[in-house]
Amino acid sequence: MPPGIQDRYARHEKLDFIGAEGQRRIGASTVLVVGCGSLGCAQAALLARAGVGRLLLADRDVVRPANLPTQLLYNEADVKERAPKAEAAASRLRAANSEIAVEPLAGEVSAANIEALAARADLVMDATDNFETRFLLNDAAVKAGKPWIYGGVLGTDGMVMAVGPGKGPCLRCLLEMPAPENRLPPPDVFGVLNAAAAWVAALQAAQALKALARGAADWGRMHTLDIRNGSVTAAEVPRDPACPCCGRHEFKFLKPA
Repeated sequence: MPPGIQDRYARHEKLDFIGAEGQRRIGASTVLVVGCGSLGCAQAALLARAGVGRLLLADRDVVRPANLPTQLLYNEADVKERAPKAEAAASRLRAANSEIAVEPLAGEVSAANIEALAARADLVMDATDNFETRFLLNDAAVKAGKPWIYGGVLGTDGMVMAVGPGKGPCLRCLLEMPAPENRLPPPDVFGVLNAAAAWVAALQAAQALKALARGAADWGRMHTLDIRNGSVTAAEVPRDPACPCCGRHEFKFLKPA
């Protein structure tokens, strides 16, 4: 441990939903963050500083100018160097917390590798920007019995739901299939407020820490956030016994096209 920071996690340990034992569990955990954009940067920064023992960062893209307002781990030098996002993010996180391991995975997450990646993690964080990949994460996590934290942001709105296999509904209990041809408005159409992304990511990170420390996230509760108007609402999502994923275990999205 670097000198002078023996009490690094003392303020988290004072929280009743973490405590010293919960912090130990967090430190012994591995989290897979899929996507190193606006959500993934904030998620990874919070989890790294909270002492998650190992972070696996997966992203296939490089840093571009339009990333700088919302993706908090990057700078102008990364743009100039066309740095892979996963590697640039890993470098910043190691500088913030030298006690943890951070492994960049610069490449695409697909049906060919998601099961192997999920097998290495205790929990999966959704920081993607499309529902095709989210349904892939849902299948892989449910099949492996691993919790995952769904999150999405567009404009000034966001949504977060913690999925705990066997503890509540999965994403396909809520949404049977992705939008037609996976067509959802990209961020460059409606924009993304950096504060909205940070807010969504913070709630995702809080759910992740609760799950890692005590196994007690808000399983199956959909949180809807509107930062422009300062509002948050929550609703319980019912589990569908006939769900093709957590009910029938068909795992359609794990089958390569």
